[in-house]
Amino acid sequence: MLTGNFDDTQYYFQAMKKTLLVLALTWIASAAFCQQLQRRVYLGIRMENLTEDSKKIMGLGDLNGVLIREVLPRSTAEAAKFKKGDILLSLDGAGVNSTQSVLSVLAGKNGGQSFSYEIYREKKTIKGKAVFKTFPEEKYADLDVEYTDSKSAIGMQRTIITKPKTAGKKPVVAFIGGIGCYSLDMPMDTGRSEVQLMLRLSRAGFLCARLEKPGMGDNARHCKACNEVSFKEETDGYIAAVQALKARSDVDSNAVFIFGHSMGGVFAPLIAQQTALKGIIAYGTLGSNFIEYIAKTRRTIGEAYNMSPEETDELVKDFCECSGYYFVEKMSTAEAAKKKAVCGEYMGIFDLRSRAYNDELYALNIPGIWKPFTGKALLVWGESDYISAKEDHQIISGAVNYYHKGNAEMILVRSADHAMNTAAGFAESQRGVGPYNPEVGKIILDWLKKQA
Repeated sequence: MLTGNFDDTQYYFQAMKKTLLVLALTWIASAAFCQQLQRRVYLGIRMENLTEDSKKIMGLGDLNGVLIREVLPRSTAEAAKFKKGDILLSLDGAGVNSTQSVLSVLAGKNGGQSFSYEIYREKKTIKGKAVFKTFPEEKYADLDVEYTDSKSAIGMQRTIITKPKTAGKKPVVAFIGGIGCYSLDMPMDTGRSEVQLMLRLSRAGFLCARLEKPGMGDNARHCKACNEVSFKEETDGYIAAVQALKARSDVDSNAVFIFGHSMGGVFAPLIAQQTALKGIIAYGTLGSNFIEYIAKTRRTIGEAYNMSPEETDELVKDFCECSGYYFVEKMSTAEAAKKKAVCGEYMGIFDLRSRAYNDELYALNIPGIWKPFTGKALLVWGESDYISAKEDHQIISGAVNYYHKGNAEMILVRSADHAMNTAAGFAESQRGVGPYNPEVGKIILDWLKKQA
């Protein structure tokens, strides 16, 4: 997924925030890089920080803890009989006074490990002991699911595979997500668009693989952090994952495709330069230099938020000016904000990835990275996607066909937004997340069948 302003944060980093603040999940501490990745522990609560006002309303006095808003099914918290409305005071002897402190305690824990806890309920402190459960796995009656891993210079990375139960070598579709630091491994939410898409393709005979992001999910204690890796380092991690897939006995190594969602569509041709791909599908991606992309998509964002033409033009101007400070003059966000106050707000999202990541992305000639790719390319744009630009998909398809005539095709999907969900237009997309649009999967499957 691509970077941008207030709305891009909603798309790119909403999943990451939910992972950290909503599910209270964590990471495995003990496995060495040479070992198979273990599943991370699963506390399984929705939680929120206590404010001074909320403490007064609840009559908590000087008590410190976090509020449990919901206990999730199949979780450690459910087994320990935590309840909605409880105040979690401590875990394994460590006091917790924020959601982040809960995550910090959990980060060193393993599945099967016993722990103590203290909760506050109905004006009483309750002490108890429980055992950490690990994160659940996806299960489907008609498909096999495997949790594998690969190793690169930045560490170990998880791959989640869904495949038909039939024997023999299978064509592969590897899914790479967008720019945000969010996990692709959320078995409690299999309605997510990328999961639904991969399931559709697996049921049609493909071995589908979701390539987990560096430092997220099961990777977190075994891989360089997502917000620290460079663009090249992240690319190299995906290259290693694709090469590991090709080495499998159940894979047709001459029939490997990448589905690049948003920023994943930029990684894909770079991966193809290091390991051969039969085809690339890029959805909602980036096809022009970064500042040009920003200018184009600030206009569609203005339309999505019903901004006046005057407001939209000012937004475009400010973003381009701030981006120049950041990318061209190499200023930090704070330095850019001193030049123009709104740069602090607009450029702050860049700080969610590393400076090296952003600079390496900015340096790319996007049409140029597609030049060496001799396989087939499908560019897909949802007509309700205000985060990416239709023109960028035209640029890529034009570039591929310029260098390799007839190799690229572009298809538009009605009522599909950036997340591959159903939305009637830009405005409806920004108001809320609709269900997955199955037309996306149909179009992609039809194209894949033509490549057989």
